Amino acid sequence: MPDIDMTKITDNLLKVYNYAFIDDMPYGFFKPNDAMYVGVKLVDKMYHCPECGGEFTVKFRNDNDGITYFSKSRVASQREVYDELDLDFPAQWELMEKPFTYHTIGVCSKCAKKHILNSQEAGQHIYNLCHQLHMQDELLAAKAKKLMTASVKKWLDGIEDSSYLLQFDLSTHESLRDLVCAVILQDTQAIEDALQEYRDTIQPLIYEAKKLLEKQTPAWKAQVAHSSSLPMSLSDEEYHEYTVAFPADDTVGQDFYITQSVEKERVGMFLEQRRCASLEELLMDTGFHEEWIDMVVDKGTSLKK
Repeated sequence: MPDIDMTKITDNLLKVYNYAFIDDMPYGFFKPNDAMYVGVKLVDKMYHCPECGGEFTVKFRNDNDGITYFSKSRVASQREVYDELDLDFPAQWELMEKPFTYHTIGVCSKCAKKHILNSQEAGQHIYNLCHQLHMQDELLAAKAKKLMTASVKKWLDGIEDSSYLLQFDLSTHESLRDLVCAVILQDTQAIEDALQEYRDTIQPLIYEAKKLLEKQTPAWKAQVAHSSSLPMSLSDEEYHEYTVAFPADDTVGQDFYITQSVEKERVGMFLEQRRCASLEELLMDTGFHEEWIDMVVDKGTSLKK
């Protein structure tokens, strides 16, 4: 189970979502040994959608001298995928010497809209509801920050003379921070409206998912969305810097649906996880962003010119 910090609701929701639906395993700090792992010159990952025939490729960063360590079982599963795609799998000596492409077969987001996202099959429908819930959790956090930024901007836009700012203590980082917080707290209606919209949206999702989960088996298979911009662990046991491949920094994330085992207990944890229920919790969870101080400083500088 992921570590839980009760002070960051949104971060915890993401951790538990990943624990329930995305590969999760303990982190190790040692270099993989030859008995369990194989060094591979991994350069990219190609996604294949058999429904539309579409393909797209994600480049990986050149970390650890370009070598990523695969669990031997992961090498074997890749050999099966190569066979399914009628591709020639490299010889053992070539894995560390020649550029290797990791291949994945699944369903692209466009095709997923046709049947996966509308599936009424219980197991898939539970996942779809949880994914919608996850998106709402993430959206609320992003929306709250955007609205808080808008509050600061609106206040600054109303200032036309630098003398107005002289009434405030702007001499320290702490005083600037206090000023920005006070500004935000004076203009929270839009944030409260966003929180209420969030509550109204997630309540039926949670209710329906819980009802379906009561009758579900302890584990089942579902097609789960993985973002192509997320790191990929090539270890079947524990991951560490040598077994994780990171997409290039300019990678644009695309959801790609892969068949995966889902556990009832983990899904239940995600549904029961605490979510923002008050304005105070949402403001605390969003946290303070230094860009707001920069906005105040920039405004003061522009008025002096």
